[in-house]
Amino acid sequence: MSLSVTIATKNEADNLPNCLASVDFADEIIVVDDCSKDNTVQIAKGFGAKVISRNSAGSFHENKNLAIEKAHGDWILSLDADEVVTKQLADSIKLALANPECDGYLVDRHNYFLGQWIKGCGWYPDHILRLFKKGNAWWPLEIHETPKLEGGDKATPVLQGALIHYSYQSFEQYFDKFNAYTSRLATEYAQRNEKLEGFGLPLNLFLRPGYWFVKKYFLSGGYKDGLFGFFISFSSALTIFVSYLKLRQSQKK
Repeated sequence: MSLSVTIATKNEADNLPNCLASVDFADEIIVVDDCSKDNTVQIAKGFGAKVISRNSAGSFHENKNLAIEKAHGDWILSLDADEVVTKQLADSIKLALANPECDGYLVDRHNYFLGQWIKGCGWYPDHILRLFKKGNAWWPLEIHETPKLEGGDKATPVLQGALIHYSYQSFEQYFDKFNAYTSRLATEYAQRNEKLEGFGLPLNLFLRPGYWFVKKYFLSGGYKDGLFGFFISFSSALTIFVSYLKLRQSQKK
């Protein structure tokens, strides 16, 4: 069974080398680059990747799906540029493809924030579909959604070994992504024709962010991760608040 690794990138020169080095067992690597201004494309080509340039216009998952579409492998390993496949996971992938028992496999993702593995805040366990037979899964266009097998197979096994996700390595990087993420969420709210009128105003600007903080910090154990757990819980609530503020601003215009 041939394996294609697919990655969508945008200004990932710092992360991409470690990601690509961890998947040197793949038969091909497809990178769809979103008009990077650094040397992301040159790095990808240096690792032998096939590179396609496309402006996603904010819909990053479209680029992920384009990478899957252009891949020639029987199986797809869909990654982000800030993710690294451990040796144990690589061995598990090879073993699974040597004798596949289903159409897709979950991976055990470990999410890091500024070098710390976050085990609370709903960040762990984080079992997500990333290895699947081509044509059996795609990225939903909603920014917060992940691939699911067509047909809804819930018995998908979890591969041994971790997928390391270096989600944020500096506060500067976090707030750059925060701005882009909240703008995209505001666009999704607008597409769903959400309105900030009547009870919807306090609900979405205050009650929903407050509930999200309680859920992340207390119910999901964010307090166990110390200061970073508080920051992640607070900023998750702030994400909702700012996204709806941006929606309100656009509606006023």
